[in-house]
Amino acid sequence: MLRLKAPSRISPLRQGFESWCWLCIFIIGSVSRVQAQDRLGLTDAPAYAPEEPISGQLELVGSTLMQPLATLWMEDFTKIHPELVSKVDCQGSEESFKKLADSPNVVGLLSREVTPEELARWNKEINKKLVAIEVGYDILSMIVHKDNPIRALAWNAQTKSPMSLSNDKPIEKWSDLGVDGTLGEKPITHVLIVPSHGLRSVAEGIFNLKDRNSAVVVQKDNQLDIVDAVGATPEAIAVVSANRALTDTVRSLAIAVDGQKIVSPRSPQAIDLGYPLLRKLSVIVSQTEDGKFSPAVEELTKFILSQAGQETLIKDGLVPLDRSDIALQHEKLGWQQLK
Repeated sequence: MLRLKAPSRISPLRQGFESWCWLCIFIIGSVSRVQAQDRLGLTDAPAYAPEEPISGQLELVGSTLMQPLATLWMEDFTKIHPELVSKVDCQGSEESFKKLADSPNVVGLLSREVTPEELARWNKEINKKLVAIEVGYDILSMIVHKDNPIRALAWNAQTKSPMSLSNDKPIEKWSDLGVDGTLGEKPITHVLIVPSHGLRSVAEGIFNLKDRNSAVVVQKDNQLDIVDAVGATPEAIAVVSANRALTDTVRSLAIAVDGQKIVSPRSPQAIDLGYPLLRKLSVIVSQTEDGKFSPAVEELTKFILSQAGQETLIKDGLVPLDRSDIALQHEKLGWQQLK
């Protein structure tokens, strides 16, 4: 398990190595939002060009993480369609499926990937044809207390976790990750969000909790409370959105990819550099009995996948789709080409 810590006495050789590591982190982590725009390829994303104004009602429900994004979307969208009445009511990703049964003008927001199995299950339970598309990415940070000496963890591509078994011994204490002293003898405290949020299942996977039955877990209602808890607890660790971890009470860990490349979560371009801690952001829409989307839902979906909608992700500190991603979502929706 790779980890970088700040010892009180280090040899010139080791000092040089750690300086190189921190230089890697600085270079990778200092990419600006302009480069996020480069990834989007603004000329590649289709412009939003509605054929006619729409009216009626539209409700967005689900992910609390995506509520600010949804609010920004609707502010811009209703400027184009002023007769549309919109509502954003986000109570958690796992609540969105239930609301989709209420009306064809409900759009579900999930801050995680939607599996084909659960989509099929919900299709059956609410007796509707649901379509899930990806609309962007959220870069995640693994955070620890500011005084924790650990600097980076090695990513296990097989288990998709830096918390896999080490030499057949479960990772329970900080010493199992190479931390010495008093902190090393303390059990790792995992601070997780409550189960109604999409981040919960993502964090459980990253921490490999299914193979670590004795792991200490503490629950919090939201990401701000998670950051506060880690900042107040030296033995704590958590996974939160990178743009929620910008406080001096915690520190984001870098991830060693392929055993050598050290990648920081600070930049949206971390995806292209192989940073593994990210989650897909999803939108779920329902089709009517004739296999179509309501006019309001179809227009909003076009807007989200357009240049204007994708630029909004950048404004909210998220990562937009690239051209191939957008084309794939159009296929899922039954659209033959970018419009």
